Amino acid sequence: MNRNLKAIRWFINTQLLGKWYNVAYATFKVTSKCNLRCTFCNPAYYSGTLEEANTEQLKRVIDNLRSSVVVLSFEGGEPTSRPDILDLLQYAHDGSFYVMLTTNGYKLGDPDFLSKLADRIDFLHYSIDEYHWNVKAFDNLCRFRDYGLKVNVQTVVTKYNINTLEDKVRKVRECGYKILLMPAVDYPDSRVKLAPDREQYYQVLSYLKSKYGSTLNNSWGFIRALRGELPKKLTSYAITVYPNGDLPYPDDINGEIIGNLARNSLEDLLSSRRAEELRKKMLENAAKYEYLHLQTASFNNLKDLAEYVREMGKWAFTGHA
Repeated sequence: MNRNLKAIRWFINTQLLGKWYNVAYATFKVTSKCNLRCTFCNPAYYSGTLEEANTEQLKRVIDNLRSSVVVLSFEGGEPTSRPDILDLLQYAHDGSFYVMLTTNGYKLGDPDFLSKLADRIDFLHYSIDEYHWNVKAFDNLCRFRDYGLKVNVQTVVTKYNINTLEDKVRKVRECGYKILLMPAVDYPDSRVKLAPDREQYYQVLSYLKSKYGSTLNNSWGFIRALRGELPKKLTSYAITVYPNGDLPYPDDINGEIIGNLARNSLEDLLSSRRAEELRKKMLENAAKYEYLHLQTASFNNLKDLAEYVREMGKWAFTGHA
């Protein structure tokens, strides 16, 4: 099904028919191998310890997500470390998803790779911050326009870099791109605590959103939720998929594996009794501070949803934030 028709169906199902467990966004962690060891990251996502499926198995995962997921984000680990990543992106990029790739950029200096990548994704999510040791990438960010790429910079916000954000937002704005300021999450077993103070994070995001508007990809709904201004229905429309196709639910911090998407359809897994029981724990504890869960929960406010669709629609169809 066409991705825009799926988005309309998602809206009808969740906002009008009350099927609030329908998801629209899937974070597809195609590998747990990475060339970096970022302090804020869960070691399971860079150590290579998560079981990794082969190309054909991952294509079956993609097929089992096609009927409902609107946005499919290829992540890791570092997804470009998979030799088949361009094949997987091409397989997904048939009009049934908005396809994203999140990368720390270590392969983005290869013109041939960039040319091929541009034909296989809708959005490039480029992780740039002090913790990826690539802040200088802001200085030549506009070069991706030569390849027709729509770039959304992702910067992890910690209690140490929270006061350095405006210069980054300004440089992204100069290129007509967008920037997402994601809070570091202190995982339960984290030895180093980096999460920013919630009130300070709210104040900084409010200031930047007011000044730079849609350049900031964090929505007003997300920003207000940081202060506890949550919609009446507190649920998430995002899922995470592991490199072997396993689905941790309702999230990868507090959830449990309810099945494998190489073998089961997403609809079957989400309609199971165990999934229904686990939904009762949705957005508890650390998950309340995870960007995707808090962001998609704000879609239950129709004003916030309309504003987000307007900003992303402009970005998708014009390529300018």
